[in-house]
Amino acid sequence: APEDSTAPLCDLSRVTQPPNTLTPPSASMRLVLIALGEGTQNYTCASPTSAPSPIGAVAQLYDASCALAFNPTTATTDLASVQNAPAIGTHFFVDNTTPDFDIAALGNTQTKKVEDMGAPDATKDVKWLRLQAQSAGTTSEVKMIYRLSTSGGLAPATCEGKGVGEVVTVAYKAQYWVY
Repeated sequence: APEDSTAPLCDLSRVTQPPNTLTPPSASMRLVLIALGEGTQNYTCASPTSAPSPIGAVAQLYDASCALAFNPTTATTDLASVQNAPAIGTHFFVDNTTPDFDIAALGNTQTKKVEDMGAPDATKDVKWLRLQAQSAGTTSEVKMIYRLSTSGGLAPATCEGKGVGEVVTVAYKAQYWVY
């Protein structure tokens, strides 16, 4: 990813991801941003007895680079202070399977999920992901985005109490590591 005037004012070259089983970024990739995402994972219901089907997510993105550079083990839920600054971008879905990250100074990146793993607390937290940038819809030089250290976002087991086509939103937070 490119050098730019809004790059973090702290050194990310030695920051390592939380322990995970996802394929690591290649040696040629440089970590340019760690963003805190806060929003909702969204699901839809086919019937009250069906399991909710994922239809994407919507989140505000905040720069957590320096907070995690100084203390890489900070839990996602303990990063609220970075939200005192204005959001640096948004995360949303172009369609049910195409995550999009529109980040100030980096541009727009449409991605595709290429790998996932269960979160450490898979009973309440959405999976950790490795997302690869796609050429279509992408104006940034971002190559890879990892969703790590998730908190919340997991759908309920069934759509009980929900109507056909009703959307279920579940609050979540995650760290997005941008290369």
